[in-house]
Amino acid sequence: MKKNLFAWAVACMLAAGEAGAQNPIIQTRYTADPAACVYGDTLYLYTSVDNEEGEGYQKTIWQLYTTTDMVNWTDCGTVASLADFSWAGDNGAWAPHVVPRDGKWYMYAPIQLRGIGVLVGQSPCGPWRDPLQRALINHDIRDIDPTVFIDDDGQAYLYWGNNGLWYVKLTRSMVDYNGEIMEIPLTEETVGGYEEKYKDENGEEQTRLVGVDKYEEGPWAYKRGEKYYLVYAAGGIPEHLSYSMSDSPTGPWKYQGRIMDSPDGSFTTHPSVVDFKGRSYIFYHNGKLKGGSGFRRSVCVEQFEYNADGTIPHIPMTKKGVSEPVAHVSPYARQEAEMIALSVGVRTAQDESRGVYLDSLDMGDYVKVKAVDFGEEGARSVRLCVRQRENDGFIQVCIDSQSNVVATVDVSGVQDWVELAADLNEVVTGVHDIYFRFRATDTGKRNELMQFDYWYFLPQTVSGVESREAVTGSRDGVSGPYDLSGRRIAQSGRGIYIKGGKKYVGQPF
Repeated sequence: MKKNLFAWAVACMLAAGEAGAQNPIIQTRYTADPAACVYGDTLYLYTSVDNEEGEGYQKTIWQLYTTTDMVNWTDCGTVASLADFSWAGDNGAWAPHVVPRDGKWYMYAPIQLRGIGVLVGQSPCGPWRDPLQRALINHDIRDIDPTVFIDDDGQAYLYWGNNGLWYVKLTRSMVDYNGEIMEIPLTEETVGGYEEKYKDENGEEQTRLVGVDKYEEGPWAYKRGEKYYLVYAAGGIPEHLSYSMSDSPTGPWKYQGRIMDSPDGSFTTHPSVVDFKGRSYIFYHNGKLKGGSGFRRSVCVEQFEYNADGTIPHIPMTKKGVSEPVAHVSPYARQEAEMIALSVGVRTAQDESRGVYLDSLDMGDYVKVKAVDFGEEGARSVRLCVRQRENDGFIQVCIDSQSNVVATVDVSGVQDWVELAADLNEVVTGVHDIYFRFRATDTGKRNELMQFDYWYFLPQTVSGVESREAVTGSRDGVSGPYDLSGRRIAQSGRGIYIKGGKKYVGQPF
């Protein structure tokens, strides 16, 4: 994907205020409707994708991002689209929800005006199949924003609705339901209020709010301790986030109040609440990326703590977002270049053979990776898998600031995907942030410099950049790069390495 005004605008916004900024957490495209799923050591974040041009919702794909530390987010690419539904049409890929069960993954996807479908996959990113070949739920034009919750007894519930709130009990298959569709009453008791129609003194029909709040859309249901929670977009336009609680997944629900104000730059918001590695997080979207709007939104996250009685406090929206990692990145394992804490000017691309990678990198673009733990012995060299695009360029590897360059890797003339290697000019130990800065050899040819797939460092205990083992690269002990499904991809038969300021071709790997 070529860069355009979006990338330039994001670069302008972030360059001036990079220090400490983490929100929005995705800077490479406009994302909305976050749906977080914790599975094992990883948090999977599914999003819808907003169109970069024009107004209105032109939405055809769903995207996946993952993290193990809550500060670095790996772009896993487009994992599903309207094309996975034969009945979906060509627009309307709205807010999804994904849950694992019994070794399979289930994506519940609302298709504008066509109901809620379900896809079944063998992994978090598919491949998917549509077992029903029709909508699972299609009883009202307001059938959007599904959320699925599996209770401790194994019973799964599907909730959904815009200006109406319904639920059903799913069967164990997760692609059918038992009993009737049940409606949750929208009252002052359940959601803080409701809208009613009335005629004014001139006989004109008007709408007024009864109560202090009202349910709008985007429910998110979950259980914590012995209490059930229903967080949702509320209040009309612009939306804010409110919530209700219950002692049962079927209610009765009791309104608890507003927990997050209306987001900047967007008239909608959409919640997702999870606990991950002992901490609590709430996801939402706003319009704060440059060029953003109510139709070009961006996903954010905040950490919070529940009150002693289990209620949710008011949570402010911040630019800082989550600053404390819950884990560290290992520099000695292969890491994807699209694992990003912060980026400027960077876009991602995806293909079947390579998976996701950074594309069309220009002079001045950079990626920041936070909280990388080099250990006590430290690293002595770095490996980058790259290839040149149209113009010559090089990558500066920096520690903690963009002015602290510890290695430079020349990408000029590299026409195929290869690993390039460079010794560090200092031993790096301990926990640090890493910057990858993309620079042009000729500043008159600043654009379309290179593509970047993955990186890793070698510890001091590994001797010599010429070492065959050193340039192999591995994931779980097996050499590769890998695609989204975990399949190994055949590598180029050559390696280009840098030592003593000189570039040479090494042994095949």
